[in-house]
Amino acid sequence: MAVWVPLSVFGTLGLLMGLLLLSAWVEERFLSPEALVAAALRSKSATPEQAEALTAQQLEQVLPRRTRAPSRLEVVEAGSRS
Repeated sequence: MAVWVPLSVFGTLGLLMGLLLLSAWVEERFLSPEALVAAALRSKSATPEQAEALTAQQLEQVLPRRTRAPSRLEVVEAGSRS
């Protein structure tokens, strides 16, 4: 009985470490902004405009906020609203 307690503790810690490593790998491989943009660019059904919009959206999330010139897409969207 006394042997199973330390084994179960180390087994649980090993299982949790494996789960954390797996989630980090999935996040980096499939859910990172770079992976999402690459998937959008590889998609045959996505138009260049959709890929550009996704790239601009992900860029806004990745880069820190700072003053910048409006993108071509923002200029086109602003022109279509007025």
